[in-house]
Amino acid sequence: MPAVGAPIEIPAWLLLALSCAIDFTVLSLLLRKREHPLGLARVIPSLLLAALVATIKMPFLAWAAGSFFFGITLGWVTLVVVTPIVAWRVLWRGDATPTARALAAAGALGLPVLGLYGSVLEPRNLQIERVEVPIDAAHASAEPLRIAVLADIQSRSVDEHLRTAIREAMRFEPHLIVLPGDLIQLDDEQEYLAALKEFRALLEPLDAPLGVYFVLGNTDSEELVARAFEGTRVRMLVDESVELEFAGRRIVLGGADSFQLPPSSPECFVSRFDRREADELRILVSHHPDHGLTWLGGAWPAIDLAIAGHTHGGQVVLPGFGPPVTLSLVPRAVAAGGLHRVGARQIYVSRGIGMERGLAPPLRLFCPPEVSLLTLVGARN
Repeated sequence: MPAVGAPIEIPAWLLLALSCAIDFTVLSLLLRKREHPLGLARVIPSLLLAALVATIKMPFLAWAAGSFFFGITLGWVTLVVVTPIVAWRVLWRGDATPTARALAAAGALGLPVLGLYGSVLEPRNLQIERVEVPIDAAHASAEPLRIAVLADIQSRSVDEHLRTAIREAMRFEPHLIVLPGDLIQLDDEQEYLAALKEFRALLEPLDAPLGVYFVLGNTDSEELVARAFEGTRVRMLVDESVELEFAGRRIVLGGADSFQLPPSSPECFVSRFDRREADELRILVSHHPDHGLTWLGGAWPAIDLAIAGHTHGGQVVLPGFGPPVTLSLVPRAVAAGGLHRVGARQIYVSRGIGMERGLAPPLRLFCPPEVSLLTLVGARN
């Protein structure tokens, strides 16, 4: 995930306090008592103007913190903490019209509930996704192939939510398990090393007849994350492929890492992998969905299925619009998660199990975490 460097180091808590103070002051001044009653004709423009001020300051404070995601934190705190406080002040006043008081009551009560739901409840509301994936009969195995997907575990520590995800994946009785990157998100190396033991214990139950495979995500250090797999059955694929056999079908599973290389580069694994050799089933696993779509665009449609994560489904989804931020160049509908066919390519993007850490808000909204079972079957004519 991108970060914006700052020339000076300012504690994030101080920037957050400054942001809250600015937003509170702006809202309070705009809604201060005047001669005329406070009605919607003044409340609505005041809220819009305050939102504009908050939006303008966010990039500057995010730059000062050195994190793009810190701007999202500022907006979330303003929405679910600062705005309800101002709404309560409006309710206590005697000069607000009934409609203004009703709006203030909705904000004072509803926005904290939204904050509780998005930051505490939905991030733990694990969904079980079962998706049937049609495969060209010429490449499909004689029996349905079950693949469990555990994407973006992305946590600082192990909790019951993560253990539940592992248990649910094993309940699928999968033939193959894939983990499309982002296991641990800790910037401090000593903290990372201290967390390895509990993550090893988390991954130890993972087992499948065709194996358990991990590809690097953007929060993963190859050297460090490899230590989390010691003593487990997890194998890391770094721009390499393995050949498997299932129900009379040869399966070639590729794990992509070289996201920064152009597809024309001879070192680009994805372009080399996207060439069929026989009637094998070819599955690409990558952290970024861009691997399977944006770069190659269907020019060599030899990959039967790409499996990716990274986007977390956007983490925040606006009803009727979708995720406003995906940090991916694939179509927004694809980045939002699920199985999609784009041109000649078929891709499944997982919404993931964890969420962005660091200076990002602990937040999922209308985009719950998921563990997925993909069942690959021969396409019906």
